[in-house]
Amino acid sequence: MDATEFDASVGGSEHLPFSANSLKFAASRSVEIAAMTESILQPSKTKLIFQTLPVHMRRRVMSHNSKRLPQRLRLAHLEQLKKSGLPPKQKRPSRKYRRRPTNLLEEYNRRQKRNVWLETHIWHAKRFHMIERWGHRLAYAPCDKSFRACYRASSAHCLMQDISYLTPISISGSMESIKEIFSSITSQKCGLGICAQAYINGCREGLINIYKQNSFPFDYIGTVQFVWTPTNPEKKQKDLWMFVHPSQSKQIESLITDLVSSKEAIEHIEPVGKKRKLSNNTSEKVQIKVWPGHFNRFCLTGPNSHAILVHSLKCIDIDKTKNNKWVCIPNVGDLYLETKSEYWNELKAIKSTSELPPRIVIGLVVKDPRTRRPSTRTKALCNTSDHVNTKFLLKIPQFVATSPLWNTSVCNSIKENRLSNAQYIKDITESQLVPGEVNDSDPKLQSLPVVLVQRQGSQDPKFKKLGYGSGWDIIIPSSYGMPFWLTFIMFGARVGGLRETENLSFEMGQSYFPPDSEAGKLEMERKEAEFKDKYFKLPPSKRVNYLKLGINSPFACPWKVLLKDWSDIPVDDFFVIRERNVLHILQGCITNKTALPEIENSASCLVQIYVKVLGKGSLKRHALIYIPQQNDIGNIESLFEPQHKDYNEELRKTRRKEHIKEIKGQRRKQSKQRKTNNNVTKKSQLKGEPSSYVKMMRELWLPSNVEVVRFGGIREVIGYVSQGSFSFTEARNCGVGYIAYNALNVLLKSNINQVLTRNTTTRKYRLAEIRVVHE
Repeated sequence: MDATEFDASVGGSEHLPFSANSLKFAASRSVEIAAMTESILQPSKTKLIFQTLPVHMRRRVMSHNSKRLPQRLRLAHLEQLKKSGLPPKQKRPSRKYRRRPTNLLEEYNRRQKRNVWLETHIWHAKRFHMIERWGHRLAYAPCDKSFRACYRASSAHCLMQDISYLTPISISGSMESIKEIFSSITSQKCGLGICAQAYINGCREGLINIYKQNSFPFDYIGTVQFVWTPTNPEKKQKDLWMFVHPSQSKQIESLITDLVSSKEAIEHIEPVGKKRKLSNNTSEKVQIKVWPGHFNRFCLTGPNSHAILVHSLKCIDIDKTKNNKWVCIPNVGDLYLETKSEYWNELKAIKSTSELPPRIVIGLVVKDPRTRRPSTRTKALCNTSDHVNTKFLLKIPQFVATSPLWNTSVCNSIKENRLSNAQYIKDITESQLVPGEVNDSDPKLQSLPVVLVQRQGSQDPKFKKLGYGSGWDIIIPSSYGMPFWLTFIMFGARVGGLRETENLSFEMGQSYFPPDSEAGKLEMERKEAEFKDKYFKLPPSKRVNYLKLGINSPFACPWKVLLKDWSDIPVDDFFVIRERNVLHILQGCITNKTALPEIENSASCLVQIYVKVLGKGSLKRHALIYIPQQNDIGNIESLFEPQHKDYNEELRKTRRKEHIKEIKGQRRKQSKQRKTNNNVTKKSQLKGEPSSYVKMMRELWLPSNVEVVRFGGIREVIGYVSQGSFSFTEARNCGVGYIAYNALNVLLKSNINQVLTRNTTTRKYRLAEIRVVHE
């Protein structure tokens, strides 16, 4: 090789030797060879454990899941995780350990600290969408999307719902004392009072509207179901049981407690599963007790509900009650088993519960429902060939409503001596000569007291389908909810949730939560927040521009603003008319197109109506109700709301551009800081309260302060639809809504008894007829 070229390439002169000393070269490379040998023989010192595996055996999850590695490398991998500061995940207990009965019970009790579970919770949780409402974990809707199937069950078969979340409240005292308490919080103008002769003997269940003390018709709280326990007429002490909705239970409990004199005390029992706290004070006159979770109450709706109860409930004989410990409890009294069995056998031939006297109460003592359960699911049918003795059915026996169920000692005894499913299979079914057969006379089986309450359903054929919504409510002692529940299902009952409860009230033309109650206001606020979150999750291009449609409040009904617009005075509070005589007069005025009578506090009054769309068109929640003009009725197809101008549109665009420019500037600053200082990291935005920009943009999309709603369009607004959808009973779009009393008077003075409706997402007006709702 030429020395000049070699020197030019390496930048200097160098003379290469004619020979190389291998020993000298190996000695100089010994350190490198030793490091290479160590890395080959002990790769754990230079690499992570999972990096030592061949490429085809490596998995991405090996870095945080040691079970993905071969067993010989797992311990070393866990040691490396500890050195890197990442603590290894603790081993989750095996499923076999977690499914032990004691561990399951502890886990269930822990999960019930925030929300109370019903006895059917585990059954529902596997098949339903569960939600949190009123301190309970309740079933909302079935997972099989059976909306029409649930309606068919309520109209032609049987729809069953667990309404055990209703809070039982017992009031014990003299008739005069109880009557005095309720005289200031109820009104006889709304119907029969709590001490009416139809209810006092305990043969019928009653409904009563509760208000705050001496504030009728304002400050409505809710509607309460109540039953008087049948007692000796000569006995002065009476027991009243009320079933209160959990959204109103605390308010009603505190109201009644305040009305009782200072000498009387309240005894509050905590829900099942918690320690019970009893007050030491006792009342001489009136005693109030709250019993959450003390009963199970199932609601069966539909014409086939009676057949299911006939097949599931078998009355017992007098001889078979001797083995029951609860029969020997003091104050149980005579059970009148022959009278009840005879009356129940006569009821077996009826086709529907709507044929019975309304709200009749029947107390039965029946066998364990597990003995009546079929091996396969079958549809229970009544024997229609039997003759029905109508006179016998209308004449209710004197002692048919008596039941030991109202004795709390009986319920506690039944709960203590309950036969579990495992014991039932081992001691009752497997011990028989023929496996699966059941001996009804087995002394280990308990007889159970139950109470049946009839619901008559719709009774106005001009308003709704006659008898729709009729059925039975069955009240069962605690701890026996699932045996009855599964037996009813095996005989053909279909289960529904809270969605079906709301739809049933809509199909019957009733309001689910009245807007003048505290529970109704909270429900409206919850729905408004839910709809707003759903609305603002959409991109701006997919949102409905309500400002262009002339809709001020698309997700709530501003009742106070509506009443203020029609009375020209500020309205602090409002109420819904519930006086029966006034409601009948209002319906007559709508039918005859005459002016409404003058009533007190008309400026703060709402009238509940049922709206039916004439012809095509849908009706949705929060739809607006308008006063039509004379020429609108004939030209309804061409009536549209003109498009309004959105004055915030340009402002939204400019603010958005400014916000984008500001974000870009912040990003440039952050990138410069990262280049100069390597420790600067990107800030992660925490999820929580929206930023000031988001709040400002939401105000530009939906203004929060609504001042006027009457003159929002080309027609005057007189009311809103609180609940609207397609009604299966009417085969058209219907809705339940409220109209301002003064606005309804203006409508009828113009000789018109029809209204215009418009949904919040359209400009099209529809013609509809209205009818006053009678509770």
